[in-house]
Amino acid sequence: MGLLAILALIGCEASTNSVPAFDGGAPDSTTLDADLPPMPDASTDASTDAGVDAQPPRPEGVAPANLVPDATAEVPSLETALAPGESRLVRVEVGASEHVGFGLFFDPSDADVVMYVDRFDGTGESELGLTDGGPGVRFLAVFEPEGARTHWVRIEAGADAFTGTLSIVHTPFEDGAHCLDDCDHLLQLPLPRDPAVDGYRWIPSTVLRYWFGRRDLLMMLRHAGQTMSALGHEPFEPGDLSQWDGETPGTDRGAPRHASHQRGKDVDITLYGDDGRAFWRSYCDTFAASGGRECLAGTAHGLDGETDAILYGAMLESGRVTMSFLDRELIPIVSTGAETAAPACAFWPSSSPRARGHHLQHWPNHDNHIQVRVSEDPYPATALSLPFAFEPP
Repeated sequence: MGLLAILALIGCEASTNSVPAFDGGAPDSTTLDADLPPMPDASTDASTDAGVDAQPPRPEGVAPANLVPDATAEVPSLETALAPGESRLVRVEVGASEHVGFGLFFDPSDADVVMYVDRFDGTGESELGLTDGGPGVRFLAVFEPEGARTHWVRIEAGADAFTGTLSIVHTPFEDGAHCLDDCDHLLQLPLPRDPAVDGYRWIPSTVLRYWFGRRDLLMMLRHAGQTMSALGHEPFEPGDLSQWDGETPGTDRGAPRHASHQRGKDVDITLYGDDGRAFWRSYCDTFAASGGRECLAGTAHGLDGETDAILYGAMLESGRVTMSFLDRELIPIVSTGAETAAPACAFWPSSSPRARGHHLQHWPNHDNHIQVRVSEDPYPATALSLPFAFEPP
């Protein structure tokens, strides 16, 4: 979707400050980009030999069969046993408009295991991401909105031997502002193919096994990312959604990180500063309150209210946002940003008191990000009634 179409869709204009990272716990490792040399194209040319039919052209996104010869073919459930230092590579064909989730379940649960996903970039393997955190589990996901594409999932054993099962699940998925079907389906937010296009990114402290949300929440996030990208803004950084089982992140380690974030209905997202950047940082001076960290009155600084209003407006466009949480010192900056954007963001509530009183609410520990929640009411729903039932974040 082009820039003019995005602007017409959301009814916003924004400054195009473009600048080239989460309250992390149990961080996953840093991505080490694979720098593989280009590989020759092994597609078969049309044969001129008599009696031999010409081979159909290989689709652009499908890798030659001999590009990674040691990769095994995909099966839905693959039993794996690796000795220390061994690895297993599986080739996976991802169809157009298809979400593919990779889940590795292994024993012993504290084994040193890393799972990677690579994507065919037209010449070779390009690493999308990796995960090395979680007791007995590893999760990654990919999505191809435009055409079929070859991927590879690689499992490596470190100092420990382990046995496990790799599950590969293909699910139809579409981008868009509005979910039309199967909207409560819990899926992992896919790794961005290109953060500059998808509009969001993961960082070393992102816990990817906590990146699971309802389908409508993932669509909302990706729509917001694409909106900001089309307007020239750098990617934002999603923090916690829910665990892979729909529980609050941290439950798997016996230390929940939130009061909510169950069933994939919540997401934490970084905000844009007036330097055009969107990484994890506080936008005020804080003090320790009874409920956690809060902004000192009058100390808000560095927050780009207009850009953050556009980000939030892109999420409100889904029609499914119930309430969101931000520190009381930051709410007026974002609310005013919606009023001063030229023209104002169309999907914000028509009156600021309604926005401040229902959609945006104060809660401690929200001085460095906004938490957005979608409704769990059944579809179809043309409008959500106010006031929304309150649940602590």
